[in-house]
Amino acid sequence: MSWEVQTMKSKISFFNAGLFRSTLRRFWPLWTIHFAGWLLFLPVLTLMNNLGPNKSTKFIFTICESAVFASSVVAFIMAILAAMAVFSFMYSSRSTGLIASLPVRREAIFGSAWLGGVFAVLASNLVIALLTFLFSLGANINTALAFKAAFTWLGVYSMQFILFYGIASLTAVMTGSIAVLPILYIIFNFLAVGMETIIRLDFSCLIWGMSNVSFDCVLDFLSPLVYMLENFTPVLKYNTPYAYDTYGLALQTSECISFTFDHWLPSAIYCVVGLVFSAVALMIFRRRRMESAGDVVAVRCMRPVFKYGVTVCSALCGGLLLYTVLFALFESRSASVFIMILSMIIFAFIGYFGAKMLLEKSFHVFRGSWVGFIVVCCLCAVFTLCCDLDVLGIGSYVPKVSSVKSLNVNYAGRIVDPSVIEDYIQLHKDIVSKKDRYENISYADSYEYVTFNYTLKDDRIISRAYRLPFDDENAARYYGLSNSVSILLERFSPSIPADEEHCSQAILYIGDNQRIDLTPAQAIDFYRNALLPDIKAGHKVISRTNDDIIATMYITFEQEIDNSRYYDSQEIVVEITTGCTECISWIKDNLGIDIEEDTQYYD
Repeated sequence: MSWEVQTMKSKISFFNAGLFRSTLRRFWPLWTIHFAGWLLFLPVLTLMNNLGPNKSTKFIFTICESAVFASSVVAFIMAILAAMAVFSFMYSSRSTGLIASLPVRREAIFGSAWLGGVFAVLASNLVIALLTFLFSLGANINTALAFKAAFTWLGVYSMQFILFYGIASLTAVMTGSIAVLPILYIIFNFLAVGMETIIRLDFSCLIWGMSNVSFDCVLDFLSPLVYMLENFTPVLKYNTPYAYDTYGLALQTSECISFTFDHWLPSAIYCVVGLVFSAVALMIFRRRRMESAGDVVAVRCMRPVFKYGVTVCSALCGGLLLYTVLFALFESRSASVFIMILSMIIFAFIGYFGAKMLLEKSFHVFRGSWVGFIVVCCLCAVFTLCCDLDVLGIGSYVPKVSSVKSLNVNYAGRIVDPSVIEDYIQLHKDIVSKKDRYENISYADSYEYVTFNYTLKDDRIISRAYRLPFDDENAARYYGLSNSVSILLERFSPSIPADEEHCSQAILYIGDNQRIDLTPAQAIDFYRNALLPDIKAGHKVISRTNDDIIATMYITFEQEIDNSRYYDSQEIVVEITTGCTECISWIKDNLGIDIEEDTQYYD
């Protein structure tokens, strides 16, 4: 006789209705504040516009535009608050013991808590979008366009929240301290941009020619909030240009005809990434030690990552800060390598043993192995030496003419003419070839600061800066190129039409204490009959030393951008030197001021 025992495997559930309802009920103040904030900003303001005496047909679109722009910041904040609330049971021994004693699988615990936060936010978003659309119907607007505006905000904000909520969920299961959670969350979100910026600043200190004045952050997409604030803005178009009355008040004669958001693909990708992070958080939570409540890092395999991550970040950031202070005392490039290595080692020590104290919850961490710290110190020295020797050829790199879209230089500003760019690139190559001659020039020497800021055709930015002796031939060539007729004509030819209609302001400053406001007609007359003739005659329009500047003219041009409510503004600044004979004569003939002879305007 044989007995056969059959067992039935239980089905894995990712949801528990009781825990889900408990999450919604326990944290109702947070959900209510979130709902009330958006309710006041979108539906209530829209309703007030419709009921007010000055009903605007554009209000729904401008308010949704602002809401889409602000949604990334709100999603960033709301996500961490929601995660701190729904996962708060992981951060005290009592609550973890209670939750672990429930006859519920970990998948259901995590899934119910996660869904509670998502449901509370997304459901309120849907209600807000519907109310905003309904309250906008009384303003005699395009119904389909109003629906698109309201639900564009709904889609964008909801996907942004899922991304940040996924990041917050992942960092939540990584730590056992609710106080550490927001710190890790912020670091996770800004680590890519922050470290790229710090490394570029380190390069500018150690690699000759590297400039920290202007650069493009190629890793900004890895810091979602930064990328969203830079790019996620809808575009509004109107059927007629904006017009203003004599009091500067906008005349309500234009109507919004288009509300477009062009970043749905990156939004969807970010949303998917948030879901992936949430899935990873679930897998970690399944194996997470519940007794790790109170630990800075709750996942054992992440402890070395935390320790060495803190060490490297501390060495790079703190080392750069200390280097800046110490370098100001010496101002010697020859000492820069030693100063940087010393600074990085000091802060690597602070970061390494500080991280060990946090992990071990003890101050007695110095008797253990120092091997890890020594390895980090060696890496700091190697990094610094490689930068100083320019092993990768970063400092000596000069782009090809065919790859450059535009060039910004001192004196001349932005240049797009390929032939002129080629002249500057040749000068740049000559400067790089004489590195041994120029790299040890100190701040105490008489020098000229020359810059080359390239914008490449793939929109990357390459910035280089050099200190050259003031009497050096390459410094003179740099100034000479910038003061050529073709460069000056390009610099002082705005893309906005230079006429009275587009001239919004013109101010002439003479000496130290005289300001004269010119009419648009006077400004255009000065521009056409004084400035341009001076340039074409080859007169000195740009000063190299500022000693010969006797007056400065500021002329501002404005024009509307594609029937939108935004204006493009350009300003030309004319430094009138003693060589600008046409400008001096114009001021004397039209304003009655001889700025060369009359000394009453100078202190």
